[in-house]
Amino acid sequence: MKKLCALLTLVIVLCLPAAVPAAEQEALITRAAFVKEILSQAGTEIEEAAQSSFIDVTDPDLIPYIETAYKKGIVSGYGDYFAPGQSITKEEAIKIIVDVFGEKAGFKEAAKTFTDTDLEFADSGDISSWAKPYIAYALKTGLITGESDSFCPRDAVTAVQAGEMIAAAKDVYQRLFTRDGLSAPDMLVRINEKLAELETYKQKGTMLTEMQLIFEGITQEQIEENEDLEEFLDGGMEISMNMEMDVSFQAPDRIYMKQSLVSTAGVEEVMQDVETFMDGPLMYQRMAGSDKWVVQDLGPAMEQIRTITDREPYQMAQLSEYELRMFKEFAKYEDDIETDKGQYYVISFDIDQEAYREYYMEIMEKVMESMVTLQVESPTLQQDPDFDPQQYKQMMAALVSGMEVELSYRYYINKETGLYERVWMSQDMTMPMEGFMKEVVESLGEDAPDFSIKVLSHSEGEFEIYDFNGEVEFPVITEEDLMDQNPLAPEEPEASQED
Repeated sequence: MKKLCALLTLVIVLCLPAAVPAAEQEALITRAAFVKEILSQAGTEIEEAAQSSFIDVTDPDLIPYIETAYKKGIVSGYGDYFAPGQSITKEEAIKIIVDVFGEKAGFKEAAKTFTDTDLEFADSGDISSWAKPYIAYALKTGLITGESDSFCPRDAVTAVQAGEMIAAAKDVYQRLFTRDGLSAPDMLVRINEKLAELETYKQKGTMLTEMQLIFEGITQEQIEENEDLEEFLDGGMEISMNMEMDVSFQAPDRIYMKQSLVSTAGVEEVMQDVETFMDGPLMYQRMAGSDKWVVQDLGPAMEQIRTITDREPYQMAQLSEYELRMFKEFAKYEDDIETDKGQYYVISFDIDQEAYREYYMEIMEKVMESMVTLQVESPTLQQDPDFDPQQYKQMMAALVSGMEVELSYRYYINKETGLYERVWMSQDMTMPMEGFMKEVVESLGEDAPDFSIKVLSHSEGEFEIYDFNGEVEFPVITEEDLMDQNPLAPEEPEASQED
């Protein structure tokens, strides 16, 4: 009997499930479930979608979440497959956490300087190369914490762990990367919408530009041997321009601008004051010392600018859809500041050469093409026998494609009004001048040596936007105030009287 009881006990024990560690008893979370949970927690707007970009995502409840994450670049899948039912690994989860709760601009900067020494785990070698910058950034910003000497990047994440990770990252996001509950990109969108509702505002500021001409492939002896070349270079290799600007805007299409420009080349200084009044498609300009305005109809040109830049040409303070799309990728919050005028949030953008080329060159080429077309159609140039439209286009195309530009902006947003009241900007540009120099060398004579030139320029300025929905004044221009731009008609000879 005892033997029978022992045998039955053994059978029962063998039929029991094997004991497993407590962590393994917890339910693992799938890739699809993790994406749905984090987007829900983040309050991400979910796109309506009935079909998936992935062959294996067929659940109607999951398709909108996976599609939203895919189109935002949060997930990429494995070619045409996503593996929605596969357990998500720790490194996969952290990549998604950074994309959802991290600051894009901050991550881009961190990724550029990342090295393997930034991760000091015993198993750092087990971390996938694509995941390392994400993990380093998440640790640095506090989106995740390193709790042991090992990281275990390939471990499957449980539902409980996923909830804890998402909650912790969301808390960091709200504390560090939002103001008034908005991320820097979302803050820009809100400001743009508020600016579009304004009837009037004013803007004033100063822009200083310093340029230097760099000559290459030529010696001082060669310069001294050619009088024309020496005279050309004595004209000034360093140029500075200081512009002060005062602008009044009234929706939808009235702008009055006063500009004071002081330019210096060598020892020569030139001062120029210009008034510009844009009333719909008409642009009026008056130079200092003159009581007459020159008028030009810019209707076609304005329509071209509107089409190319996707913005209203008159909205100087408002970002175009194209600019907004680009700035959202690089926007990040700096520390808040307080001045005698109030408390401000600060949003910065730092755009390097690579980013400028990616985001700006397309629109720059379109704008340049439009400008070239206007120049080619100019009656003055068409009458010039030496003007070659095709050559002119090629020269301008080379000019644009060779430009190297870096941009930085700082927007100061008043916490009470929710509008930015000050903008600081800086631009560094290198521009080769091959096409221009070809004409210069030809003008210097046959004995002129071959050389190249490029322009280095630095511009820095600060502008104040103020008096929102306040009173604005514009010039009253009558027919008597306009300059007669028609060429003088030749006098008809008096008819001779026959006897």
